[in-house]
Amino acid sequence: MEGYTMVKKKLICFDLDNTLILSDRTHVRAYNYALKKMRYPLWKHAKLVKLFGRPKFEIAKILTSGKSPEEAYSLLKLHHEYLKKKSYKYAKKVEGVDDALKRLKKKYTLVVVSNTRHRDIDYLLKGSRLDSGHFRLIIGSDEVKHSKPYPDEIIKVEKLLHHKPEYMIGDSIYDMMAARHAKIKAIGVLTGHYSKNSLSDYSPVAVLKSVADLPKFLGV
Repeated sequence: MEGYTMVKKKLICFDLDNTLILSDRTHVRAYNYALKKMRYPLWKHAKLVKLFGRPKFEIAKILTSGKSPEEAYSLLKLHHEYLKKKSYKYAKKVEGVDDALKRLKKKYTLVVVSNTRHRDIDYLLKGSRLDSGHFRLIIGSDEVKHSKPYPDEIIKVEKLLHHKPEYMIGDSIYDMMAARHAKIKAIGVLTGHYSKNSLSDYSPVAVLKSVADLPKFLGV
């Protein structure tokens, strides 16, 4: 039709772990399985989860005492093997996330950008029973050169969908940093291990209790 212009829905990028799903138990068990196999000391749950949100390779380097990149990669391989066989089943959806995503889809296009590899994302979605159909696109850390806090995942979304994201939603400072580097707005959620003050240091437009509060905040 002459004069008609198709208006694209605005884009929202979501982190996965501790933003859409609660996956601490999944990853703690997988990392400790890998550490045991490689004869490293096991980490207590409370200490290990404080590392979450960082790039997975950075976590692996810390757990292997920075011995070599090869050691870190070996640990991540064992982590993946255990996650896909056993620990994926411990992932759970954040309360209210399904309803929130259904409401948001009326106005926004939703994508996932995660510091977890794409194959592991698939297993985590399966374990948590969060429908991947909510999302137009899923980008894992293995699909970009640098994961968050770098903006590579967000930039890849823009390139693939030909549309700049409006928001980055996440539970960690690394999500906030990635949004800042990509020059988009960030919204923090308190379902992870970062305080409101620590997230606020990176100037998000809001810090919400959880993703369940996002539709109301965005007026959907």
